[in-house]
Amino acid sequence: MRILIGTDTTPDLFSGATTQLKATLEGLKAMGHEVLVIDPSNFYSFTSKKIHEGFHFALWPKKGLKQKILSFKPDAVHIYTECGVGIYLRHLCKKQKYKFSTSYLTRLDLILQKRFYIPPFFINYFMRWFHQGNITMTVSQGIKDYLEKLGCKKPIKIWHPGVHTDRFTFNPKKTIHKEHPIFVYFGRIDKEKNLEAFLELDLPGEKWIIGSGGEFFHLKEKYSKQAKFFEVHSQKEINELLQKCDVLVFPSRFDTFGIVIVEAMSTGLPCAAYPEAGPQEIITQGVSGVMDEHLKRACLQALLLNPSDCVKESDRFSVKSSVNMFLKNLDQMR
Repeated sequence: MRILIGTDTTPDLFSGATTQLKATLEGLKAMGHEVLVIDPSNFYSFTSKKIHEGFHFALWPKKGLKQKILSFKPDAVHIYTECGVGIYLRHLCKKQKYKFSTSYLTRLDLILQKRFYIPPFFINYFMRWFHQGNITMTVSQGIKDYLEKLGCKKPIKIWHPGVHTDRFTFNPKKTIHKEHPIFVYFGRIDKEKNLEAFLELDLPGEKWIIGSGGEFFHLKEKYSKQAKFFEVHSQKEINELLQKCDVLVFPSRFDTFGIVIVEAMSTGLPCAAYPEAGPQEIITQGVSGVMDEHLKRACLQALLLNPSDCVKESDRFSVKSSVNMFLKNLDQMR
């Protein structure tokens, strides 16, 4: 199949959406599908750390882009994100009468409200307008239910992200240290991740923050006595640090999925989280993690779980399974 994917993410963007797309492209190509990716490099664009470090906002297409797309003659078009590239491709598909699918990956309404005080009403109105393709894909049942209540066009299908769990190390002899545990968060460090809820908990042992993002140095300065901070970007560095940790703490209330939860599970770390849509799609309560409105209680109960059970649970979110789900959704448009 010849698949055209339009995205506003770029390889240097540190985010779950970038991780998901990379895994999907690798899986599609391994199966023999031909993929053309349209991203901000095909456009004049700008970037700003105030918006999102590594994010490039596409302004208008460079010469020859339309002809490049038409010459590719795609069997399926998928619009991965809702920003500059996505808007351009949506317009082109409507004009050329191409069938297309879109994906809803991020609660932009919550992000923009928290960062720029934009009322969710305006963002949700845009989302209902944008997701008017033949199929909308999203990452969890909870977000699917949310989009249906929002009034987005049906059908809305689930597409779990795929994770290269084999790239994270699990030591079969791993045990969780209950007397002096290390509670860890890793991933993007931004306002909407609600990291203060974790950093302000009174927990035994240590608290670690691993990753990078716009809030990294602010949080490091404010909470240097409460936690250790590690600014890292590579999967290899993160994997090495996770070997020393005991429980992943995922305090976000906005994430539609939470790829880092699966990655942590594949190293044998149970997860403590709030009972939100993303964690509910991944965590088996009392097996691979604990979800509780009292985050401290979830953290302490997670210390009692078995690392081997977490690894088994992570296998449900393989790249192969994710890609097959994506292709099945595309086939329903043909």
